[in-house]
Amino acid sequence: MGRPKPLLTYRGVPLIERLAAAQRPLWLAAAGQRFPNIPQAHYLPDALPERQGALSAILPALDRAAAQGYSGVYVLSCDTLLLPEQVADCLQQARGSAAWCDGVAALQDGERTYPLLAHWSAALAEPLRQYLASGQRRVTAWLETVPFAAAPLPAEWRPLCNFNTPQEFEQAVAQAEWLSAQG
Repeated sequence: MGRPKPLLTYRGVPLIERLAAAQRPLWLAAAGQRFPNIPQAHYLPDALPERQGALSAILPALDRAAAQGYSGVYVLSCDTLLLPEQVADCLQQARGSAAWCDGVAALQDGERTYPLLAHWSAALAEPLRQYLASGQRRVTAWLETVPFAAAPLPAEWRPLCNFNTPQEFEQAVAQAEWLSAQG
C-alpha cells in the first residue's frame, strides 16, 4: 500500500480514526504503533513477538474480554471502509447461534469469509492460546476448529471490506461514495 493501512484517509479522516469514532471500549492491536487522535484506545500487545499474524493480535483482546466479564469482542481490521455499527448490525443475524457464544460469527459473501469483520467469543481465549502454542498461525485453519456462523454481507459492501493494493483502496472509496450518494 505504500503506507500503513490505518493511516489511509477517507474523506480526510484516517481509517483508524473512523473505526474509533463511536463511544465504546476500544482495544487496539497496533504492533507498537500509537495513534495520537485516539486517546480512548487501550493498546494491547500481540501474544507472540514480532507481529506473527492476526490470531496473535486477537488473543490479548479475548483475554481482556474474559477478564472484564465480556462475552466476546467485535474484531475489525483497519482495512475496511465499513463502520463498526454496520458490521455489528450485520452480525446480529448470527447472535443466537452457538458460534456467537462459543466461536466466531463472521461476515461472509458468496465467495469469501471475513474473520476480521466478526464477533469472537471470549470462550476462545484458551483454545486459541493452545493453537498458537502449537505453532499454527492461519486464521482460516483456526476457523475450521471452532463453532462458526456466517452472517450475510450485502453484495454492495464487498469492495469496502478488505483492500491490499492502492487500486483496491481506490475501488473501495469509489464504492463508498456511490453508496453514500444512494442514500
